[in-house]
Amino acid sequence: MSQLPATPWGRARAWSGRMYSRVESYANTPAAFTALVVVAAIDSAFFPVPPFVLLIPMIIAAPRRWFQLTLWGTLASIVGSMLGYAIGAAMRGGLNLIHIDPNLRLDLGPDWLRKALLVLAGLAAAVAVLSALQGFRRPGTRLRVGGAGLLAVALAIASRSTGWFGVHGTLAELLSHNWWSLAVVCMVVPAFKLATIGSGLVGVSFGPFLGAVAIARVVRFGVAAALARFGGPPVRDWLLRHAHAHAPPATAGRPLET
Repeated sequence: MSQLPATPWGRARAWSGRMYSRVESYANTPAAFTALVVVAAIDSAFFPVPPFVLLIPMIIAAPRRWFQLTLWGTLASIVGSMLGYAIGAAMRGGLNLIHIDPNLRLDLGPDWLRKALLVLAGLAAAVAVLSALQGFRRPGTRLRVGGAGLLAVALAIASRSTGWFGVHGTLAELLSHNWWSLAVVCMVVPAFKLATIGSGLVGVSFGPFLGAVAIARVVRFGVAAALARFGGPPVRDWLLRHAHAHAPPATAGRPLET
């Protein structure tokens, strides 16, 4: 009988690993479709396992159903995002009761951007110098030095033309008026629920939020499903590994059964 990890973090990792395995086991059962819809919905609000752990092996096992599975998974994820938004809004109400406003205001002008670009230019220059000190005989050193040097020069030149830049407003105002940026956040953030709860927490307008979420989930589900359906064996193997990219080590190395 195996012992439980001694630390709270270890116990949490073990619990997460069991949860990944439990969700994955539904992929080859008659309840797979129901499990996909449920996991896609609650993943948008609080569940730690992404729906792609189910979606990808289901599409590989039944390629002709790829559009149906993608459609229902996407719709369920969008509906679930409303729950995540509601959780964030409830948290904002609780914080307001103790006079804490999570909706931060940003006032960033041209001088801020100029300083940020100069700092990045200095870091790129430091990378170029340190790489050069290691010697040009190492493979890839010349390319690394040249790339970092060019980046440093480009950033330094860009720092001289920052008069156009200006960010003024609260997080909610900025994300509501620039919904495309929220869509990008929803696409790239590893845990989608952070974007949904965070949007409700800072008070992003519901209309732009829902539009951004719809675009982000259509893209995320569509790309994963299309690659699983039309990609060759190497692409599918990569997708199966990527589905476990955020799983604990106990499950990350084990391939999904299809």
